[in-house]
Amino acid sequence: MQQELPSPFKQHKPSRFPLYYEGFIWLMYVVIWKYDYYLGMLPRMSVPGGQVFPFNGLLLYAIATSLYMILYYRLLAPALFTRRRYGLFVLTAILFFAYASKVNYWAFGKLFLALNQQLLLQDFYVQQDHLATVRIQHFLTGWDLRLLAIEFAMFTSIFFVRFAFRNEARKHQLETDNLHLQLESLKAQLQPHFLFNTLNSLYAMSLQQSKETPAFILRLSDMLRFILYDCQESKVPVEKDVAFMQHYIEMEKKRYPDAVIDFTAEVEAGDRKVVPLLCINFLENSFKYGAHRITSNGFVRGKLVQRGNSLHFSLENDVFPLQESSANKGGIGIENVKRRLALYYPGKHRLAIQERDNIFTVELSIELN
Repeated sequence: MQQELPSPFKQHKPSRFPLYYEGFIWLMYVVIWKYDYYLGMLPRMSVPGGQVFPFNGLLLYAIATSLYMILYYRLLAPALFTRRRYGLFVLTAILFFAYASKVNYWAFGKLFLALNQQLLLQDFYVQQDHLATVRIQHFLTGWDLRLLAIEFAMFTSIFFVRFAFRNEARKHQLETDNLHLQLESLKAQLQPHFLFNTLNSLYAMSLQQSKETPAFILRLSDMLRFILYDCQESKVPVEKDVAFMQHYIEMEKKRYPDAVIDFTAEVEAGDRKVVPLLCINFLENSFKYGAHRITSNGFVRGKLVQRGNSLHFSLENDVFPLQESSANKGGIGIENVKRRLALYYPGKHRLAIQERDNIFTVELSIELN
């Protein structure tokens, strides 16, 4: 099953704005302005109501004589500009507008003159064919500079809009791919780290020759199944993540029978999901560096509450006064949690870790997507 990326890193659908902008330019320039430009070359004729007669053939002529621009802004300009050959891009654009336009107008002038069936447009097509023929015969003269300048401005703007949005899409895709690889790397570090600590707990139980060791090996099997299969998804049901933590806590209770270890969970029924293996690192840290490892009256207390889109995790444990702050001993586990929170829940989480009066506390709040 394909892994789902977190919300800010999903592949976004390409923006339709460049397509809308392209259609807008064709509508405003070709269908309206250029048609009106050619219409002004015709004798004024009226129909009832005083409106200028709408020549469909003339509209098609305006569109046809602009089609060569598609080659410019979709193929020619991107091929040169994206390679940063700006001088060659400018030179090629000038030559293209100067001479491709002559060939284009000459070819469509001949075509529309041959196919025309409207007598009222006959003189217009004869005139256009004559002008196009004269222009193509003169290498350095004969351009309609007003028309070419407007076409250059209009269709170059289409190219730059398409270019900007394409670059932004590529940038976003590169960032998405990079973050996806980073997340996979973090999870690859996290799982061996957890497995190492859990096997240490089982080893301690085996040294005590506990009769419950087989049952706890089954617990470990369930935990590994969660890591190897469920955690292949970027998010898992909150209930499964809580069950995983409860399995771990039961193993630690067996390892430290004299410690006061208490963990409660209140999970609202529903389909809420969370990024897996976030809170387990804080539990590991508490059991690894807590005072219960040295004294018989140490404690670890935790609580997880999930209601709707809100998830809150709290944890506290005492720390032996002479040992180094547990906040500084979190290793890669705690750092990975911080990075994963930043990647999956940017601006939607709050994490507070502190140690005061030999009590180490963690408060984590997440706004689930």
